[in-house]
Amino acid sequence: MAATIQELIIKGFQIYTGNPSSGLKEKIEMIASHHGTISSFLRGRKTDFDKLVFKVDNPKFKLTEKNYSKIEAFQNSGLLIAELSIQENFIRILTNHFISKQLLMIENLGLETLNINPILSGALNLNNETDLIRYYTYQAISRSIVTSVGFLVQNLLLYSSDCVFEGKNDDLGDETKWDLVVKKLDQVKAYLEIKSGTNDVDKAQIHHYIREIEFIEEQGYKAYIGETYGKRENQTVTHSLYESYLPDWGNRTLIGKELWEFVSGQPDYHIRLMDNLFETSSAFMANDSLIKKIEEKISPLVDDFRRKYETYDNFMKSLW
Repeated sequence: MAATIQELIIKGFQIYTGNPSSGLKEKIEMIASHHGTISSFLRGRKTDFDKLVFKVDNPKFKLTEKNYSKIEAFQNSGLLIAELSIQENFIRILTNHFISKQLLMIENLGLETLNINPILSGALNLNNETDLIRYYTYQAISRSIVTSVGFLVQNLLLYSSDCVFEGKNDDLGDETKWDLVVKKLDQVKAYLEIKSGTNDVDKAQIHHYIREIEFIEEQGYKAYIGETYGKRENQTVTHSLYESYLPDWGNRTLIGKELWEFVSGQPDYHIRLMDNLFETSSAFMANDSLIKKIEEKISPLVDDFRRKYETYDNFMKSLW
């Protein structure tokens, strides 16, 4: 299951340590399986963990001092908060991880990664190095963030409830591809295809989804196209295509807050989600914004530009 104490401990530890060894991963999974609350895990000490049998057929497979030091550091990191719900802890962990990756990407950004197009630069009248660097810095960072945020949103949905699972792990995973599967007691299993917003599907994709939806419904289950934000009444190209080509589209889509309520099982979950996102990012960045971090990067990039090319004209000539 996804949003459980066990998954929270395992996911949090993996993110905190980066890439734990397979042996250490096995050990944290075993430790996590013996804790029913965040508090009990945070209180755990090596003497407690040493009582566990990690491998019945291998008594020498035990927690080393080096292993425990990593677990203890994770316990003391403040990444897990006992007073918060499992879902709120997941939001904090996933958001912190996302922000960390974006800040590292900004820090590592160099002139060679900006992919400057001289024709576009001329068309936009980017006729000095400062404007040129600013434009392409924002463009490069935007491309990276748009890619990364898709994974963030997918995980925020996946860890919004203990009833949500990855579609690739479903019994029908070899026959049909869906992002998420929702299995709730006393309810029909549902398959979800997640789209980033209200304008993210074309006609060809809709015809593909119709076939996939009909296949799932023939198995006795439900299937939905889910949009992560927006409103049903928004007059977008995608919604017009739904109306034109997707039969009974109102009952086969989950739009914005409908999606978050469906997967989480909680009314107005989207409000709690947004509150937690802002609180987490504000605390992590000490009330700075990503815009400020980007602006701070532009000046050293301009300095690098001038050291390497001396003049704007020299740089433009180097591109041909």
